[in-house]
Amino acid sequence: FAAVLAVSQTVAIQDQRGPVGTAMAWAAGSFANAGAFLAALSQRATRELNQAGISEEEKQRRFRALLVEGFDVAAIGRFVLGRYWRGASDDERQEFLQIFEDTLIFRFLPILSDYTEDTLQVDGVRRFADGDKIFSVESRLKRKSGPPVRLDWRIHQGANGYQILDVVAEGVSVAVTLRSEYNAVLKQNGGKVSELNAALRKMIAGI
Repeated sequence: FAAVLAVSQTVAIQDQRGPVGTAMAWAAGSFANAGAFLAALSQRATRELNQAGISEEEKQRRFRALLVEGFDVAAIGRFVLGRYWRGASDDERQEFLQIFEDTLIFRFLPILSDYTEDTLQVDGVRRFADGDKIFSVESRLKRKSGPPVRLDWRIHQGANGYQILDVVAEGVSVAVTLRSEYNAVLKQNGGKVSELNAALRKMIAGI
């Protein structure tokens, strides 16, 4: 989620499939566009979230807009629920996705305040898997103090354009971490998504 930091972009395109002709041109363009998407999102977030004089409420509103536009919250939500998604009712699913969106805002927006002077350098883009439309964007968070942090972004191109599916920081996946946390709560409550929703609401209320 540190994608909302400033970006100094040097994209190296790596096509692992070795296609030719128009397919190669399409792939190269798609790879470059995935890197450019991350850069543009980061620059916009830096500009909008670090504007002097804005209230905390306005900052949250802007971060929500960036989150909905830049991240596939529904896909991430389905992933973190895993098998429990299938057992949930439509109402429970919709409630979870809304609470999940709120959780991401309240959990990660304060963290971003610690990185306002750091920059993200995009180093390369590759296909996540053969035949897949998910791209892995490799980057380094260049910190003002301390060593750089390696960040890999899982980005896909869907009906809403490019969107982020996951961030892997120094080998640790945010989506997998959230899935582990939520599954632990679900197992303690008989797999009831309604109980997870209640726990997340309680957590947000306590922030």
